[in-house]
Amino acid sequence: MSATSTGRYPAEPFLARLAAAGSDLGRQLEGSLDTPLRDYLGTLLPPGPAAGRGNPHRLRFAATVTRWLRQRAVPDPEAVGDHLLHVPVMEAASHSNLLLDVETFLNTYLFHVAHREAGHRLMVVTQCSTVSCMSRRAPASGPLFLRTRGSLYQVFPFSKRQLKDSSFCALPGPLTMRLDLLQGPGPRASEDPVLRRLAGRTWHDAAEAYRVCNAEIWSQLPLPGSLRRVALDESAAADCVAEHLLDPASPVRHLVFDPVVRAAFLAVKRELVADRGNLAVNRAAPDHFWVRRGTRLQPVLVHEEAGGTALLREAGGRAVPVPFEPEAVAAALRSGLLQADRVLAYLVRCILPGIVAVGGTSQQDYVRLYVRMLLETHRRVPFLDAADAATAAAPGLSRLGGMPLVDMTGPAAQALSTLSPRSDLCAFERSVLDEPLGRTIGSLPSARYLERALDRYEGKGRSRGERREDKEADE
Repeated sequence: MSATSTGRYPAEPFLARLAAAGSDLGRQLEGSLDTPLRDYLGTLLPPGPAAGRGNPHRLRFAATVTRWLRQRAVPDPEAVGDHLLHVPVMEAASHSNLLLDVETFLNTYLFHVAHREAGHRLMVVTQCSTVSCMSRRAPASGPLFLRTRGSLYQVFPFSKRQLKDSSFCALPGPLTMRLDLLQGPGPRASEDPVLRRLAGRTWHDAAEAYRVCNAEIWSQLPLPGSLRRVALDESAAADCVAEHLLDPASPVRHLVFDPVVRAAFLAVKRELVADRGNLAVNRAAPDHFWVRRGTRLQPVLVHEEAGGTALLREAGGRAVPVPFEPEAVAAALRSGLLQADRVLAYLVRCILPGIVAVGGTSQQDYVRLYVRMLLETHRRVPFLDAADAATAAAPGLSRLGGMPLVDMTGPAAQALSTLSPRSDLCAFERSVLDEPLGRTIGSLPSARYLERALDRYEGKGRSRGERREDKEADE
């Protein structure tokens, strides 16, 4: 993790390529390599009293979060809504997993350091609950596979075949945590005091299980500084999208239900996803929503027909049993039958309310692309007011945080590999916080998947047809 003899850092050539391709990830890091990690984390939070606290979309999101937390009996939900109005920033780096997973923990822990150093007592995180239950079969990974204690555990007992075809938020309840040991020396769940507290408990749904268990895990860790961690999942974003759809004045309602704005938006979306400068988004579908079918989420397309407009599943073109009108779609979002796609989710919790999303490597470029989609649609068919357009165009709505900031192939990983009330987190902080970012990120291995996208952008050794085949393989 040291700089080279010329003073250059291991990731610098890679970041230069990213920046030359217009990557927001490359731009952010290329200019921060000499900044100590502690100081870099300080830049993730607004520097003072937040401007734009009268932003109606921020007020709506804060009110939705307050109600969402109250429905789940989370203590003092009003304080969380007020915090979002005054400190408009959320950690959005994590897919759903338990905090004993090193990557998930590090995403939250570095966000905690930023808040602690700024003197805050509360932070808001969101874990993506619409992800596939299995992202890879060998080695197994995904929200139900927990790597900790030098071993691999499966949290809930499902077959790999079922997990491959299931989304985390759609797993059928009740769910009993097992924490079965799949690989490694163990210990077994019954032999470890931390794992033993989790195993055997039964939950109504997976997202709620992880929200509650992570709150307990967080409260038991020896954190330097006490900070309340409040977690959301994608159902909170769906609830906020529903609020927008019920408001005739909302720009989100116009994107979905105004046929002229919708046609312009979907055309822009397809164009920008197909553009060679797009490094992060593989597909233009769904148009706006996913539909739950059994344990899967399927992409939904908006279909114009002689008798009106309908929602159809992309696969097979079968009708979705939801009338295409605001009240019905809002109700389906709140029931979990529909889920908002990532564009709508970021519009309601980040881009329109001006709330900074602190996320991972791919987020930096896909949020930038979402902003371009919104503003290019507005250029073609004006539908935003001046304040909304200015908020969306403001730089810094997405910032890199979490696991990519620390190269976990080095000794720093050891302190986090067996998280428990006895973990020496102070030693971990001493090893990384005052090192320059160029050293702590190492070669930035978590972003190396972008090499193929960069090769396509630079046209290295591939015909146009071969580059098209590569993109189809990515999808």
